[in-house]
Amino acid sequence: MRLRFNGTTSGGGGCPAVYETDRNTVVVQGWKVDRRDGAYQDVRHLAADEDLVEVPRELLERFAPRPAPDPSELVKGEAFAALFRDFAYTARRLETRTHYDIENEREPFRQFLSGDPDVDLEWFEPWLHTMREQTAQGRVISRVRVVPPQLTDYLRFELFLAEHNTAAGEDIQYLDRATAELAALPDKDFWLFDSHTVAVLHFTTEGQLLGAELITEPAVVIEHARWLDSAFQHAIAYEEFVKEHPPR
Repeated sequence: MRLRFNGTTSGGGGCPAVYETDRNTVVVQGWKVDRRDGAYQDVRHLAADEDLVEVPRELLERFAPRPAPDPSELVKGEAFAALFRDFAYTARRLETRTHYDIENEREPFRQFLSGDPDVDLEWFEPWLHTMREQTAQGRVISRVRVVPPQLTDYLRFELFLAEHNTAAGEDIQYLDRATAELAALPDKDFWLFDSHTVAVLHFTTEGQLLGAELITEPAVVIEHARWLDSAFQHAIAYEEFVKEHPPR
C-alpha cells in the first residue's frame, strides 16, 4: 500500500493528517486513544487488528478525500488548453510527480537521454507561443516543481526544457521534497487560475494526463492558494537551481 498526503491541521506537517491510498481507501494519522479510556467501552465490534485514533473534526472537513470525478467530467483537450488562454491575471501550479508520460514528448525525451545535442522542440512551440502571448500582456504564469534529492531522468528533461519555458516568460521554481513535506504540501498536481478556479490534474499510474477536475468552492480554492503561497515562499528560482543541478 502507498499513501498520498492530503493535508494536516497540525501546522507543521505531522499529526493529525489524512492520506489517500492506492487501493481506494483512506488512512488517518491521529492520536492513539488510551486503552483505559471509556471510548473502548463505547466502540462497537473492535477486532484484534483494529484500534482507535482521535482527530479533530476540522481535519476531516477540510481533507477527507473528495469523491473521484467521473472521467466524463474531466476537462481535457481543447477545453483544457483554453484555460491557459482565458485566465485574466495569474495561473500558478504545484507540480509534484517525478514522471509524466506525454505522447508528443516521448521522442524528444528519448533524444535527450541519448545525448542528442539537437532535441526536437517543434512539439513544444504551441505552449511556448501561448506563454509568450500571455506574459506579453502582463499575465503571470508560474509553477513550483517539488523534486527529490536525486532527479529522475524525466525531471532532468524538464529542467532542460525549463530554459525555454523561462525565456517565454514563465516563472519556474524548485522545492526539495523534504521542505515540501515540512510545509505540509499535498502530493497532487494542480493549477490555480485567478485565485478562483482550481484545476486538479488526474493521471494514470504511468503518468498520462486523464484531465482536470475544476473546483470553484471558496474554501477549497483558499486552501490551494495557501499551499501555493507556502510553496513559493520556500522555493528557489530555476536560474539558481540549474547551477547546482545541470540537466546533463
